Amino acid sequence: MRIAEICPDCATYINASCILYDGEYLSNIDVSPLDSLDEILGDINTAFAAIVEVGSPDEIPDFIGQFYVNSSNLQIWVALSDTFPTWGLIGTLSTTSTTTTSP
Repeated sequence: MRIAEICPDCATYINASCILYDGEYLSNIDVSPLDSLDEILGDINTAFAAIVEVGSPDEIPDFIGQFYVNSSNLQIWVALSDTFPTWGLIGTLSTTSTTTTSP
């Protein structure tokens, strides 16, 4: 069984704000030594967010595997290169609406 610990710096229960990174600088997500886990999780959400725009993708992606959503026709694309504007069409989203009634 794990027992909750009190953080020696902020005197609250240890959480994601108390855990500090002690590795090398990570340039792809802008994480530095002594950044808190809380900050790192926010950086990851920002760095790996999908691009949502109107029209087909024509920009160079930030990383291979980045998603692009064409909001006008709901197409989803994936980046195939991070040096050229090369994107692969995954498909088109479709939505349905259903109505449920009770007897």
